[in-house]
Amino acid sequence: MKRRTLLEGAGALALPASSGLLWPSVVRAAPKVRVGLALPFTGVQAEVAADLRLGYELAFAHAEQSGLEIDPVWEDDKASADETVRLIDKFSKDRSIIAASGIVGTPHAKAALPVAIKGGLPVVGLRSGAAELRDGSPLVFHLRASFSDELTLMLSTIKGAGLDRLAVVYSDDAFGKSSMEHVKVAAAKLGLTIASAVAAERTGKDVIQAVDKAVDIQHKAGALLMLMIVAPMVKGVTHARTTKFFMNPVFCMSFCATRQLADSTEKSLAGLGLVSAFPLPRSSTTELAGRFRRLAEAAKRPEALRSLTAFEGFMYGSVLSAALSKVPDGQRSSLQTALKRPIDLAGVRVAFDTQNVGYHYLQVVRKSGSGEIKA
Repeated sequence: MKRRTLLEGAGALALPASSGLLWPSVVRAAPKVRVGLALPFTGVQAEVAADLRLGYELAFAHAEQSGLEIDPVWEDDKASADETVRLIDKFSKDRSIIAASGIVGTPHAKAALPVAIKGGLPVVGLRSGAAELRDGSPLVFHLRASFSDELTLMLSTIKGAGLDRLAVVYSDDAFGKSSMEHVKVAAAKLGLTIASAVAAERTGKDVIQAVDKAVDIQHKAGALLMLMIVAPMVKGVTHARTTKFFMNPVFCMSFCATRQLADSTEKSLAGLGLVSAFPLPRSSTTELAGRFRRLAEAAKRPEALRSLTAFEGFMYGSVLSAALSKVPDGQRSSLQTALKRPIDLAGVRVAFDTQNVGYHYLQVVRKSGSGEIKA
């Protein structure tokens, strides 16, 4: 993706401040501010990275209209935790980079965040809701609800539907194991029975076999929970529906709400339930979502509206931009100070709590028969 194209498109949005598109502050000239973004542009999460980048680009384009020019340093971590560590270490040592954002995945965050903290590098927005990452570090700023809260809401929905036996296929990694432990505790409190729990390799190479075991007829599961990233999740659900003839409800995680899922015409995905950690950008009435829609239209990127992942990147980029606009000296410590104060982000309040979580949104959504993700 060419950043220049996005900026030129967004430049067409040069409207007066009363339109709500510009921050209500004096436009000022400022030098470029460098931020580091380590995203998995190649590998199993490549589409996620592309959509996140689109969201960041739209946020940075809006910031430029307001006089803040952000110079993003894009790096490919190739979906490798070791590579994420190397890149975050590189960003930490480069004092011209004021912050990092966009780490994708719990294993990657667990490995890389200690390096960022040691190097004094603020990380604003990462794509993991793992509880073990929320230790209140003053350098790590979370912008999504925790996986624990997400799973609790999902299990409550399942219980509310009158289902009491649950099959689970979970990713055999840090995210999947910790999530499975939370599911066991939460299910017990709700009176749900875990009929089966089967681990699958993170990339999904054995997800078919895992689903076979999980929904075997002997388990009599009333619902299937897929704790997997989007590609193996889709593969597993399709197999469950078409080969195992499992017609009961199926649920997946918020990070599966990518454009790949939104665009899929696979009939077996109809009715798929998930908990979204962000409002649906196409239908949300918030001014922030309206800004996102207008910027995407101006940049001629309508596909952004079908991707919760793109909106997630836009949210991260917008919070980072709003805080950077209050940092005149380009210092990391000044950015930390700016982030400690509540941010009114086009009507969306971001205020970091004692665990440094600034945004706690959750909403149950589903993939409709027409394919669109709806509330």
